[in-house]
Amino acid sequence: MAAKVSRATAFRVTLGDRVGALAEVLAAARNAGIDLQSVAGYVSGGEGVILAVPADLLKARPAASVAPWAVGEQEVFLIEGDDERGALCGVTEKLALAGISIQASYAVAVAGKFGAVIAVAPEDVEQAAAALGV
Repeated sequence: MAAKVSRATAFRVTLGDRVGALAEVLAAARNAGIDLQSVAGYVSGGEGVILAVPADLLKARPAASVAPWAVGEQEVFLIEGDDERGALCGVTEKLALAGISIQASYAVAVAGKFGAVIAVAPEDVEQAAAALGV
């Protein structure tokens, strides 16, 4: 099965690189009744960064607007499909052929299915969407 690609909006949360930061953000989302489709956390330049895709963007925006952390929005691509060898290759090859650099990506495979999120530079989103047919 070919991978299904769709566009989504992620919240990019920037906060200090400290123990428990991810737990705090996830607890805030839970307490606000926000379901997350995906979440990734990493450290960049001494700052903790969390990229989270809410299931319902309109429901999540009010909570994000009052969060005690720096929260911005970033368009990303959600990819899902059957877990088979090279499942993500078609998507990444299309972006490479279009000359688009991937800024961040993460993927997981569970019970025969896989899901991934790919972020590109904001100025490349429309070109990436065209290359991916979404």
